[in-house]
Amino acid sequence: MANRSPEQDLIDGFVEALPLSDDLNIQLAKLLNQNCKAKKFADIEFIAKNGQRWAIEAKSNDSKDAHNTVHKFFGELLKETGRDNREQCCIGILIPENSVSFYSRLFQSINREKFIKFGELIPVKSVFTFGKSGILVMSWTALYDAHQPNKLLKRTKNSWPSLVPRKL
Repeated sequence: MANRSPEQDLIDGFVEALPLSDDLNIQLAKLLNQNCKAKKFADIEFIAKNGQRWAIEAKSNDSKDAHNTVHKFFGELLKETGRDNREQCCIGILIPENSVSFYSRLFQSINREKFIKFGELIPVKSVFTFGKSGILVMSWTALYDAHQPNKLLKRTKNSWPSLVPRKL
């Protein structure tokens, strides 16, 4: 498909799954936007069954500029804080389920404390993933910590090698 948009595909799948959620905090009551090209809205904006309004920015690593999407998240999240109707709004991000390690690994090039403080500043309420498992939710901190690069093979006498954490 020439005009395929991985972000829009992700958004459409996520929004389609929202009414099926058992969580009233995200179960769709009213959809306000589901367009990654919208100028006056976040990529996804909706009101949940419990009355909570959400503004969610979506990015996909399934694109030509996958590594640049990491940087774009920060700009998009900052932009959301400047909108007029954000006082009672929860802000989140959406990524493909299979991209958690990708984003985590790249976010880990940022100092962990600064990354976490940025999430508190916005504040990022939830990180959503969508894929074959449906909608999953994690925290901003959990996204940062998801990639575990510091594993070494440790060989002990008469045993198979096992993974053990390496102290830094």
